[in-house]
Amino acid sequence: MTSSISLLRTAIISKKAIKLIPEGATISDAKELAIEGQPPLSLDEQTGFVNQEDNVNEALRAVYQCWIHHEASTTDYLADCEKNSIAVINFLERTELNSYLSGSSDTCKYLATSDGNKKLEAAETTTSTENRTNGKKYTSKRGETSESSLGEMHKRQKIIDSDPFLKSVLENEREIVDHNSALRGSKPVKFASLAKECEYKIVRPLKRETGSSRDSGSKAHRHHHQEHVDPHSLSVVLKHKDPIIILSPSASALINLGNVKNFLENGKFVDTSIEATQGSAGSQNVVEIVRNSKKFNRKIKFLVVSDVDRFFTKPEHWDRVVAVFTTGQEWQFKNYRYSRPNILFQKVKGFYVHYNEDLIPPSIKGWNLEVIPIERSRRFRDKQTSEHVWEILEKFMATKGYK
Repeated sequence: MTSSISLLRTAIISKKAIKLIPEGATISDAKELAIEGQPPLSLDEQTGFVNQEDNVNEALRAVYQCWIHHEASTTDYLADCEKNSIAVINFLERTELNSYLSGSSDTCKYLATSDGNKKLEAAETTTSTENRTNGKKYTSKRGETSESSLGEMHKRQKIIDSDPFLKSVLENEREIVDHNSALRGSKPVKFASLAKECEYKIVRPLKRETGSSRDSGSKAHRHHHQEHVDPHSLSVVLKHKDPIIILSPSASALINLGNVKNFLENGKFVDTSIEATQGSAGSQNVVEIVRNSKKFNRKIKFLVVSDVDRFFTKPEHWDRVVAVFTTGQEWQFKNYRYSRPNILFQKVKGFYVHYNEDLIPPSIKGWNLEVIPIERSRRFRDKQTSEHVWEILEKFMATKGYK
């Protein structure tokens, strides 16, 4: 039986009319996909395209959403996916899928083999057949009876009955569902962003109010000493709308709070182990860097931090982030606004700094990072490397509207 993704590919290559049903519905509200000359396809039907991020067999809805945005920017695609609560397919997988759908490529390595699709279809058919013999009626994921789906299931059962070997295999086959898959359900809806929003808008303001009530009796004392407030304290620094750079708090990071000013402002790299012995990194919460930008024809002050839990006291502070330096360890992004690297590094510019002879972790290759090699011994190249970082960052900032 021809899969839905194959029918969609054929329609795209043949330039057949494709529309959502009901007509005029958005991609999130539509129930079926109508292809000229073909019966309507359910948008909730699994396609065999496996999203490597979550190891999920994506529905036709996510695949068609990907094709709709094949000429759009990654930012627009991500924004529309978030708006319509549709699973995101990362940059590399999306590129390969669109090449396959357009006919530029005959294969897609993220698409299950034909045998794998037959087994998946056969397993679904067996379940549906058992339901019919028990007097049950087939119901779609939205709870609506589909006569056309019953016909398709009947055709699948005929295929199984005509192949004794396939039938014997399916009789002994059982589906393995892990804990996470069972809890996630059929539609991948994540609430990580909602939890972070509650943390910033509800929990933290309550904590601040509690702290202020404890100190209500000493307001006069604080007013007396107000003129002695540290100009480098977080409360003072955060009042300005300077762009923010986040560093990895990992001990293995080549760029840390102790050497970032030397590297980005002065074009000199100091080995982190040497800097650590001087004790300058551990005593700072935030580093201010002034860039005399030729691209923007002015001086720009950047704030550099590594402890986001302490520094980001309001959600709008995330809007000022322009760059993130990482060592390739995903735990760094646990408390970020966007905790998935493939989404985070479409919103901000990502940098991976390493010694030029060290191997690059394979996990970061799909993260849309700028890989910056550092010479271990030849320090005269530091200035060139530092300027290269600024050139990339300022170009990215210009695309985001900085002037």
